Amino acid sequence: MPHAPTAPGDRLLQLDVLRGLALFGVLLENLQHFVVPSYAAFAAGPAATALDHAALGAVRALCDNKVYAIFAFLFGYGVALQMRRVDSSFVGLQIWRMAILFLIGVAHMLLWDGDILTTYALLGVLLLPLRNRSNGVLGGVAIGGLVAPSLVFVGLVTWAGTLDLAVRNALAESVAAHTYSLRQSAFAFGAIALGLAAGRSGALSDPARFVARTRRALLPALLVGGVCNIAAVPLLRSPGQGSLSGSGAAIEILLAVGTPALAFAYIHLALALCARPSWSARLGPIADVGRATLTNYLLQSAIGVGVLAHTGLGPLGPITPPAGIVVAVALFAAQVAASRWWLARFRFGPVEWLWRAATYATLPPMRVARPGS
Repeated sequence: MPHAPTAPGDRLLQLDVLRGLALFGVLLENLQHFVVPSYAAFAAGPAATALDHAALGAVRALCDNKVYAIFAFLFGYGVALQMRRVDSSFVGLQIWRMAILFLIGVAHMLLWDGDILTTYALLGVLLLPLRNRSNGVLGGVAIGGLVAPSLVFVGLVTWAGTLDLAVRNALAESVAAHTYSLRQSAFAFGAIALGLAAGRSGALSDPARFVARTRRALLPALLVGGVCNIAAVPLLRSPGQGSLSGSGAAIEILLAVGTPALAFAYIHLALALCARPSWSARLGPIADVGRATLTNYLLQSAIGVGVLAHTGLGPLGPITPPAGIVVAVALFAAQVAASRWWLARFRFGPVEWLWRAATYATLPPMRVARPGS
């Protein structure tokens, strides 16, 4: 059923805050691909400065893979909440919801080929056989999703050494073309499974309790996640990225360890703020972005591809990595303000309302009920 607008102290506030913060990370990450030339292409050119390389490295170390892992975790957490609400009709409803999400993703792909919605929709269906499995099984799936890409990659590197040159080159080309998407899908499925387990146990329902129980893991996670992701940055700039080489295998291993560690640290720190009453009201605007995640995600792509991709063709020149970070902050601030304004008047974001209407074959009330109305 439709829920009331998120207010400070609402039990869903922490999930909306996490979604909003993750969406900011997605914007920082995706902007490097929206602009023309891309950050990587610009950084490879003669005009790039040390600041450009540092900004690109920061985006890669802090955002790449991590923010999508958090989104996938929250996706699985949301599936668990949906299971509680609908119970016996969950399977059919989940398949139908994922079919609609898949179609939204297909439409998004017409705008930009970096869509993640179609992947989440497919993984949301693949999650169904695991819905009643133990948390131990789900934890094993999560670990498998994280380690599988590096294990497969190391196996391919070893196998490639036994092949003749032509076959090895063809295999290397195929691996380079598909490594990122396959790694992202494996990481996402692992994170979704972990989110399902966390959602069933209500792990995030009490931020203070979660922070207290996981406090000892924060510093190791920051250290391990920081070291692994920073170490991966120069390798990502090397010719060995995605190739059947030792450096390619090192990238996969570093990301398999560093991605969940830093993603956990982000979740912990965000929930630590949610657990402080003095921060509840301050986080409200970010929570509003999280309540309209789907709308804001698609809007970012529309602005990125429709506007920012062409900005570099004008007299101001290309959007460099440092300038891109500033643009991302400004654009997200605008999304915060717009979401705040919209959700003060309407119950759902436009695309969220459309998804809900198609799911239940009805027209949910859109406007927020006013006192006395």
